[in-house]
Amino acid sequence: MTLSGLLRAGLVVLSVLLSPSGYSAPTTPNAAQLLEEMSQSFSKLDYDGVFIHSENTRMNSMRVQHQQKKGKEYESLVDLDGNKIQVIRIDNTVICVYPNESIADKQVMSSTPFKRFIGLDSERLTLGYDLVVSDKIGRIAGRDAYHLRLVPKDQYRYAHEVWLDKHNRFLLKHDMLDQNGGLLDRIQFTSVTFDPNLKAEDFIPNKSSYSKQMVEPKPRQIKSLWKFDWLPEGFSLVWPEARSLNHGTSMLLLSDGMATISVFVEPVRKVKPTSYLLIGATVAGEKTLKVDKQLYLVTMVGEVPKVTIEKLMSVFMPKARL
Repeated sequence: MTLSGLLRAGLVVLSVLLSPSGYSAPTTPNAAQLLEEMSQSFSKLDYDGVFIHSENTRMNSMRVQHQQKKGKEYESLVDLDGNKIQVIRIDNTVICVYPNESIADKQVMSSTPFKRFIGLDSERLTLGYDLVVSDKIGRIAGRDAYHLRLVPKDQYRYAHEVWLDKHNRFLLKHDMLDQNGGLLDRIQFTSVTFDPNLKAEDFIPNKSSYSKQMVEPKPRQIKSLWKFDWLPEGFSLVWPEARSLNHGTSMLLLSDGMATISVFVEPVRKVKPTSYLLIGATVAGEKTLKVDKQLYLVTMVGEVPKVTIEKLMSVFMPKARL
């Protein structure tokens, strides 16, 4: 074959190799599947990592250790700043560990910031968000990560961005963003290992510390006397009925699968002016409603834009005469 023939043959082979049918391009994973695998990874994997949680003007570093052993789930969460408070969870038993009793009376350890991601329903999320997976691989804490965006379909929820470990779908970073793309809340691992050398003592309180078992209150279920005349797409009541708290206060809970809004209703004697309070991603609103001769104070708290709380306040009403 002549040189020109070889050249033509080479060009033909090269064009086949570079054509879409000539090679298999890496496929972008399904967004819903990624979220479901992430949701399961918190309880299925063993891990030991340090992450930063920043919200509003506060920032703190925490260490989380997790292990599945002999049919039991062990978790330790330690605040690495300040008084180094620890929360130990063994299945459903939760123990709060303080350096001493005086600190226990003054400080309460916040719960794990990963709660919102456990038990995610990806189908439900698609009602309120567009799920978009980037075709570029990111890198967080020295690990390759898929970048997934939850883009709100309306003005009633915040945007979310997550970076999931490419190999095991573990959450390496989460950003919550306002309508203008401003950062409201961030969780980001700085280091994590999935082959930790965990020991039994990692989940046992130090003898010199003060420990207290946390008992989660179980409010009594009662018939709900209140309703919403409208809800943003994707939001629904978490409980079919209300929960009874102390002093005649009842509680309802709304969620769109990512954001939650707590609603409290209590009888009062005096009218309180309608007001709103914004702290980072959290918005709280209060409004007094009069039903016949009785006044009720309605309080709503959630990680949603202010317009959501304002709108929900305007459509909250009794189901019938109370």
